[in-house]
Amino acid sequence: MGVKSPWTEYLQFLPETVLVPTLWTEDERLLLLGTSLEAAVNAKISALDAEFGNVREKSSDIVCWNDLLWEGGSVSFTDWIRLDALYRSRCLELPRSGESMVPCIDMLNHSAAPSAYYEENSSDEVALLPRAGVALSKGDEITISYGDAKSAAEMLFSYGFIDPGSTADSLVLPLSPFPDDPLAKAKLVAFGQAPKIHVVRDNSDGVIRWRSEFAYLMCVNEEDGLEFRILQQTDGDRQLCVFWQDEDVTDRTSGFEALIRAHPMSALFRLRVVTVVQQCLQGQRERLESSTPPDAPSSAQREDCFKAALLLRRVETTILERAIEALEEEVRLPAPVRLVWDVRRTTLAICMQWITDRVRRLTGSSCREARF
Repeated sequence: MGVKSPWTEYLQFLPETVLVPTLWTEDERLLLLGTSLEAAVNAKISALDAEFGNVREKSSDIVCWNDLLWEGGSVSFTDWIRLDALYRSRCLELPRSGESMVPCIDMLNHSAAPSAYYEENSSDEVALLPRAGVALSKGDEITISYGDAKSAAEMLFSYGFIDPGSTADSLVLPLSPFPDDPLAKAKLVAFGQAPKIHVVRDNSDGVIRWRSEFAYLMCVNEEDGLEFRILQQTDGDRQLCVFWQDEDVTDRTSGFEALIRAHPMSALFRLRVVTVVQQCLQGQRERLESSTPPDAPSSAQREDCFKAALLLRRVETTILERAIEALEEEVRLPAPVRLVWDVRRTTLAICMQWITDRVRRLTGSSCREARF
């Protein structure tokens, strides 16, 4: 289609399909229910749909484009998804040029023990070089690394496969503010990015670590010292500003954990956050368990998609279980505590049960309920 160019031959070598989840069938995407990719894939397809509609609207008035692309339905939404899949699965991260498609190099397979690497020089040329200490013989496959810090979900989302030997033990989940929090919208606007929970297992010591900056902003309110103000600019524009303990922290909302560290109630704030994260992870694990697929793919599911989905589910289940155990250890207190916390009109009841044997031995009495 269209005029021949130096890219024509290259494009003819590209595969007809890529096994990234955006190109899976609806039956195959059911295998992702309960995983971190469930929402991510749906959001990506919605974004691509909006992009495709926008491109079609903007170009339909251009006669040559309309005749070439839209007249007779020669280009479909599936083509647009495929174009995105080809780009995401083949683009390279270059130090100078950023994300780029580099013919030939982008056709190399991934390996956890790659034999080559690529680099970009000052002339914006990309060279493929052998790795030090790697011996290559005639007929050996040349491989590169697609990245050793990507999670299983990232690998499957971008490349259509998971390499257990090189993927990071990590997980990213979306986080929503409390539905009844009157400051929820202001918090989202001030935070300025999609709220997430990041969970990772450190390869050096095996310890599970997590972070969620929005959770700290989510778990404080006006009675704690949080305030939002609308400031009028001299040019007439208005700006939403965030104040914590009467200090303007508008430019530091992405680091709220550090802001509350000096507060006398920082331990309580941390407990709120840990409980929120724990409940989110527990809910994710329950969704994974309740949507377990059968032992074999259906006739409408490709085996490669089925195997990749099962591997993703196993990886994420393990991470969730370890993270929940780590959080349970963190919320344990030296005495049983029942914490009833009212976030404005939302009451979040957090009940923590501690082993009471030692307390009873020391006090000779039953444990009392403490309220904060």
